[in-house]
Amino acid sequence: MHPVASDIYHDATMLAGWLIQIRRQLHMIPELGNEEYKTSAFIQKTLQELGIPFETVGTGVVALLEGPRPGRVVAIRADMDALPIAEPENRPYASTHPGRMHACGHDAHMAIALGVARLLAARRDELRGAVRFLFQPAEETTGGALPLIRSGCLERPHVDLVLGLHVLPELPAGMVECKYGAFYGASDSIEIEIHGSSSHAAYPDRGVDAIVAAATVIQSLQTLISRSVSPLDHAVLTIGTIHGALRATYWPTGCT
Repeated sequence: MHPVASDIYHDATMLAGWLIQIRRQLHMIPELGNEEYKTSAFIQKTLQELGIPFETVGTGVVALLEGPRPGRVVAIRADMDALPIAEPENRPYASTHPGRMHACGHDAHMAIALGVARLLAARRDELRGAVRFLFQPAEETTGGALPLIRSGCLERPHVDLVLGLHVLPELPAGMVECKYGAFYGASDSIEIEIHGSSSHAAYPDRGVDAIVAAATVIQSLQTLISRSVSPLDHAVLTIGTIHGALRATYWPTGCT
């Protein structure tokens, strides 16, 4: 191992306790997209303690650590938002926000980025160029990155390379997978509304069964992946929830 890498590795191992504490503190205050007020305040406070200047874009935080010599600019991006999931209260660092949980590892992502910031801040006199830290809100929904980009976070100075990361429980601890370009696919959401006509369950021929129609649509949608997407490409389509409601009541003639 290169001597510099060996020194950094040693310093990183010394941060283990601090990183665990940071991750647990963030885990306790999960917030949904664009509502990451406590999370943002925590990140800002930590950056202040590290002496790294930053600015905010909504709940997002953009920091810049500059070295004394010219060089390339690398950005490190971490997402901030949590999911609307209830967490069992069986750990001392469990979520304190009912119905909210860091179930996708964003608390770890932020802790990792702050750990890198602390390591590099201690070596800022050795840096060439600069390191931009991007704490992005609203990754679980959509549109969280766009306000940051429009604010100029990838310019002033121009960012040459962005490093994104995501925890992957399938990998053994200590192993990292790397890939240039896209690693995970972008996500989007769809909503389909199906209207039927109610009837008595014993007389299905007198109505239009929206439940059967919905089941047919769900099954047919899967052929979009198997028959419309090249086997060399990657895609997934998931129908996550289905809800039914009776909009109006109809009683056939003669019923009492």
